[in-house]
Amino acid sequence: MKTLTDKGFTLIELIVGIMLISVAVLFFTNVLQNSNRFVADPWHQVRASELGAAMMNEILAKSFDENSSRTGGLIRCSSADLNALDCTSPSQLGPDTGESDRSLFDDVDDYHNFTASGDAVVSLNIASNSDLEAGYEAFNVSVSVFYDANFDAIADSTIGQFKLIQITITDPLGHQTRFASYKGNY
Repeated sequence: MKTLTDKGFTLIELIVGIMLISVAVLFFTNVLQNSNRFVADPWHQVRASELGAAMMNEILAKSFDENSSRTGGLIRCSSADLNALDCTSPSQLGPDTGESDRSLFDDVDDYHNFTASGDAVVSLNIASNSDLEAGYEAFNVSVSVFYDANFDAIADSTIGQFKLIQITITDPLGHQTRFASYKGNY
């Protein structure tokens, strides 16, 4: 007759129990690890939106072209006014001579082919303290600007009255968020 002290687990039962528990723990931790990606994804989307909006605001605050009046005057490039200069040709879009730094950009097409990543993204000055700035270091920014008079999002080969500004923000997970806006010659 068996007594209470004779009851217990055999070595095989213990090994099988440990294996089942380890498989369950492994499955549970894998589920938790994959859920972190979904928690971080909205955070990255918000950061990308903030970064894109700040960059777009900066660009739209600039004049239409290097040869446009920056004081709000009536003279604009390629206009019928005799004093007006031609707008920058499509092949010459990008920073003008001497504008090697983004702080020197004074018209929207200076941002054509602009890219920033790492510390350069942080220097976009959208955050007010170092704790917030650290959240942008893994983001990448790229900008393209081109004439698009017929609003088809295809670069025109001639000077037009509208420039399309496209900004692409790539977050640390590789997702891209795109922003687009038109700047008119007025």
